[in-house]
Amino acid sequence: MANMNNLSRIPARVGEQIRSAIVSGRLPAGKLLPSLRQLSRRHGVALKTVQRALRPLVAEGLVAAEFRRGYRVLAGPADAERSRPLAYVAALSGGPRRWNPLHQRLLAALQEAAQVRGWAMLGVGSEEREQAAVMRQVAGAHAWGLILDAVDPELLGMARASGLPAVMVDAWVEDAGIDAVVQDGYQGGLLAAAHLAARGHRRVAWLGPTTQSAHSLARLGGATVGLLRAGIELAPELRVEASGADIRDRARALLSRADRPTAVIALWQWAAAGLAAAAHELGLVPGRDFDMVGWCTEEEFQAEYRPAFAGGPVPPTLVWSIRAMAELAVSRLVERRAHPGLLPVRINVPVALRTAG
Repeated sequence: MANMNNLSRIPARVGEQIRSAIVSGRLPAGKLLPSLRQLSRRHGVALKTVQRALRPLVAEGLVAAEFRRGYRVLAGPADAERSRPLAYVAALSGGPRRWNPLHQRLLAALQEAAQVRGWAMLGVGSEEREQAAVMRQVAGAHAWGLILDAVDPELLGMARASGLPAVMVDAWVEDAGIDAVVQDGYQGGLLAAAHLAARGHRRVAWLGPTTQSAHSLARLGGATVGLLRAGIELAPELRVEASGADIRDRARALLSRADRPTAVIALWQWAAAGLAAAAHELGLVPGRDFDMVGWCTEEEFQAEYRPAFAGGPVPPTLVWSIRAMAELAVSRLVERRAHPGLLPVRINVPVALRTAG
C-alpha cells in the first residue's frame, strides 16, 4: 500500500517541479517545454507519468498542448497568480443573498475591469453571516485582493489582518486604514447648491439622510457650503431627515407646507424618485411648481431614473459612473499590490450635473 501511495505522488512531484521552473522564469512564457521524452529522462519517470503531471498545469492555464509540437508555456513569473481571483465583498440587506441593482451593476463592472487584466472576480455577500465565515470563503477561493463594499469594523479589521491588498468601494470609514473609492458627494452638493442659487432660489430644502453615513455627511456638507457661498442658509425646518421607508410621507409633508420651499435637493436616487412621486400625488410638477436636483448613476439613468418622472422632463440630476468606480478600484488594487507600503487614500469618482439642455 505504501508503494502504491508513493507511485501516486510521483506525477504531482514532477508537476510541481515543472511549475516551479515556470514561476522562476527558467521556462519562459511563449517557449515550448522540453519534449515528453526529454522530460521523462530528466525526471527519471515514464512518459505516461509526465503526461499525468502536465494535466493540472494545463487546467491552471500555465501551459497548453499544441498538436504535434508539444506543450507551450503560457504564463511567466509575473503571471503566476493570474488564476487567482479578486473578491468583491458586499454588505447585503433585505433578506439572504439579496444583491440590489447597484451591487449587481458594480459587480458586473468590477468583473469587466478585472477580466481585461486577466483575472476573475468572485462576489461574496456578507449578509447575516459571521465575518470570519466571509473571510474563510475568500481564503478558500485563494483570492489575491479584496474589494469591500462594507463598513463593518470587524470585517475591515479582518481584511487588514489578512495582509491582502484591499480597497473599499462605494463606502468609506475615516479610521479604516484602507484605500477607498467613492462618489464625490461633497462636489455633488456644491454643484446642486450652485445651480439652484444661480436660478434665484433662496428657500431651498434638503430631503434625505443627514448624518447616517460618509455619503450623507459629504453631500449635505457640500450643499450647505454651496448655499452659504451664495448667502443662503439651509433653514433647520427645511432640512428633512428621510429614509427609503418614509421618503414619500416626508416629501409630501414638505411639499404641503404653506411656506413650501421653492427648490429641493434630493441627492439619492430613491429620494429623488420619492419626491417626484409625492409631487405627482399633490398635483405638483417639478420644474413648474418647484425646482429640484436629483442623483443617479449614468448606467441607471435611462432605464430606472427617467421613468420616475412619468414621462415628463427629468429635472437637473447629478450623475456618476459605476464603470469609472470599478476601474479606479481595480487600478488601485494593482498599485497597492505592487507597493504595499503606500499610505491609504480616498479616491473620489467625479459627479456631473445633467440638465435638460
